[in-house]
Amino acid sequence: MKIKSILTGALALGLASSAFAQTDITITGATAFRQAAVLAIYNAYNSIGGGLGNNFNVAHDFPGNVTNQLSQLMASNKAIFRGTFPGISGETIIRTSFNGSVEGLRSIAFVGNGTNNASFFQHQTLNASITPDWDAGAGVQESLRPKFSFSDVFQSSTPVTATLGWGNATNSRVGVVTFTMVANDGAPAGLTNVTQQQFKALLQTGVQPLRLFTGVTTDLTKVLATGRNDGSGTRTTYLAEIGYGIANTVNQYIATTAGVTVNGTLTAVTLVPAGGNGTGALATSGGASNASTVWGSNTLGNGGYSSSSTLRTDMARTTTSVDVYDGVDDSGPIYTEPVIMMTFLSTTDASNAAGGGAKILSYNGVMVDPTGGIDSTEKARVTNGQYSAWGYQHLYNHGTLSTNENEFRHRLFATWLDPAINTSANGIPLGDMSASRPDDGARIVSPLL
Repeated sequence: MKIKSILTGALALGLASSAFAQTDITITGATAFRQAAVLAIYNAYNSIGGGLGNNFNVAHDFPGNVTNQLSQLMASNKAIFRGTFPGISGETIIRTSFNGSVEGLRSIAFVGNGTNNASFFQHQTLNASITPDWDAGAGVQESLRPKFSFSDVFQSSTPVTATLGWGNATNSRVGVVTFTMVANDGAPAGLTNVTQQQFKALLQTGVQPLRLFTGVTTDLTKVLATGRNDGSGTRTTYLAEIGYGIANTVNQYIATTAGVTVNGTLTAVTLVPAGGNGTGALATSGGASNASTVWGSNTLGNGGYSSSSTLRTDMARTTTSVDVYDGVDDSGPIYTEPVIMMTFLSTTDASNAAGGGAKILSYNGVMVDPTGGIDSTEKARVTNGQYSAWGYQHLYNHGTLSTNENEFRHRLFATWLDPAINTSANGIPLGDMSASRPDDGARIVSPLL
């Protein structure tokens, strides 16, 4: 009888442990793909039933009011989900921290022995017994090596050489992320298209006259290049796409801290200071995180925005009178006049920027306008090979996956990711593509039917 009691107690304890089993999944990487990734995770949790606050809770770092909670979550850099995930027993906690495709691969590869770790919310940030805390603000955070990383680019397009799970180029692909050229709010009607040669010239010098893009001799307004730092898959994609060279230095401008006003205007920009940040009038809101350090060059002009969310927000600002600094001298601008800011964004970020007034431009004479979603005609331009500003979205990991981690990856890819890609205008589901390319920026081919 005593033995039976012990066995019964042990069985009960085992069942209790199983019932409260917890799986912790950490994801970093592509900021350009975060909307589709976060939406897919959200929908997977929500499919169990009960809804937010009953079946699962979530917190994120996007500031502001909570009138559109899901939109804020999809725009967040960091989030934490907790609840029941399809196919996984017990409680599953998923933490996301999007830091850029290249930085993400460096994080999971443990390059620098932890110096490239991503920062995640700790579990204390979200208490499942209370109503959801959507805007967690700073929350309780920790720096750690993530398990998974989304990437807009092949690992071969980064300096990361460590062996990563799903490293096979075909197996790592989970979708296609599309991009487009964008000019900031207030761009003139005559600016409609950018070719790869024009964009290459702009990145080499940082500034070109508007006439280069319009063909009108009298269009002398200065067009300034802006974009991401070299931890970004978006930057790697545009440098590969135009044949610039992914490790080569560029000349890009960035908004100064004082130049960002509350009324939707941009009043001061600077050539990105060496190290990503300058003193006085050259200070940038991203600070040192705007530096480009992946390829070992944090020189003047080569930095860029550390996050696509900040870049897309600034592209929705007008630039009718702008102080332009040289990134070295903070005593005064080199000139003050109207300018046009130009960059290359994922279609999701471009759509968000366009909602604030930014202008979508065609690329090499072909238009893919994500505003309101990518329609069937524009989708066909990508899937059949007419439009080339796209790359494969990959999902990498380090080490061997546990049963639950494998189940998460399989379920996310097989069920939830494709609808999220379509809903968020992030790109094209992998299975819809007829065209293909073997590497980032490589020649596109489409098979004969």
